[in-house]
Amino acid sequence: MSDVATVAEAIAGSPLVAFDLEFLSADRLIPTLCLMQVSWLPADTRLDAPEAAIVATVPEVRLLDPLTHDVRPVVEALAAHPMVIAHAPRQDLGLLYTRFGVALPHIVDTQLMAAFAGIGDQVGLATLAQEVLGLSLAKEQQWTDWSMRPLSEAQLAYADADVRHLPALFAKLRSRLGDRFAWARAESSQVAADAVAAASITADTAWRQLGGLRSLDARSLAAAIDLAAWRLRTATELDRPLGQVLNEKVLIDLARQRPQTPGAIRAVKGISPLAKQRADELVELIDSADPEAVKELVTAGAPPRAPSQRAQRWAEMLLAIVQLVSEQTGVAPRLLATRSDAEEFARIVDERGLPAAAQHPAITSWRYDVIGQKWVEWLSGKLALVGDASAPSGLALR
Repeated sequence: MSDVATVAEAIAGSPLVAFDLEFLSADRLIPTLCLMQVSWLPADTRLDAPEAAIVATVPEVRLLDPLTHDVRPVVEALAAHPMVIAHAPRQDLGLLYTRFGVALPHIVDTQLMAAFAGIGDQVGLATLAQEVLGLSLAKEQQWTDWSMRPLSEAQLAYADADVRHLPALFAKLRSRLGDRFAWARAESSQVAADAVAAASITADTAWRQLGGLRSLDARSLAAAIDLAAWRLRTATELDRPLGQVLNEKVLIDLARQRPQTPGAIRAVKGISPLAKQRADELVELIDSADPEAVKELVTAGAPPRAPSQRAQRWAEMLLAIVQLVSEQTGVAPRLLATRSDAEEFARIVDERGLPAAAQHPAITSWRYDVIGQKWVEWLSGKLALVGDASAPSGLALR
């Protein structure tokens, strides 16, 4: 294990740094941070050097023990750095924000880089290292107990490998991506923002993470809002995962049925032992739920009404265009646009016209040149989606 201050200083002087975290999340709301791994290139490394030169550069690697040392200086050095590499770091970013209140806006996700390079969607680090670098990384320690001390040689070797090869992976993937690197970087920044948003949920906003609210009447919706707040407060108090307190399906069932006695609460199918123990609280909570008290909150953030039939038809066609563009570019469909994106775009155009969609992510982000412009032209009648027996997908844009 290394000196935190020395590592933070070295990171600040490096053109590129990579990191990974090991933690325990079982039966906890907030995972316990057990290990921080960082690697960095020498200060005189030029990131505009040829790919082979960066790949051949041996990075410095250090393992830090958050159980015995305050790693905040390194976390803050990462937050201030302009080029931070990580692989699938969403959970790591959320944990760093929850524990240290620090965001990493300049993150570059090698998993996203691989997706934009056409290697595959949500590819694991071992698979990516084999594909791009020809390396075989052992993953036997993936589910090990990282809180044990001392860590075994196998654990230390696993942790080292998780960051040692990230600079080389970055260099290789950036070379493959060319102009698409800007897409991967923009999407990585969005991952960082989403992680911070998820870690910033409060009791007052917890209900916004629920699905299935659209089918609830006003009183049931008020109950769901109060139940979501209670669930988060209880999970925070006990440091237990939300699902162990009250899973989402049961929460919605309780809001819809509004049981009036502790016995009725305990009889709800799938309710957790913890919720059964606090059935009296839940009865009082449900009984006191006031639709009027949350009217303004509901108006500001309630889920939109169901789209019209023509908006639904449009959304299906927009998704077909996404699939076609994905096949042509090799970029995973979910990175271009999700079903929710297509449905929202179609709904906006249906209800308020094409100009109203100008703030949609398909128009305002890197996606415009790839997918957004095609959506606009198809809805404007300037582009047609036609059958084409000679095309791999059987479709073509004309």
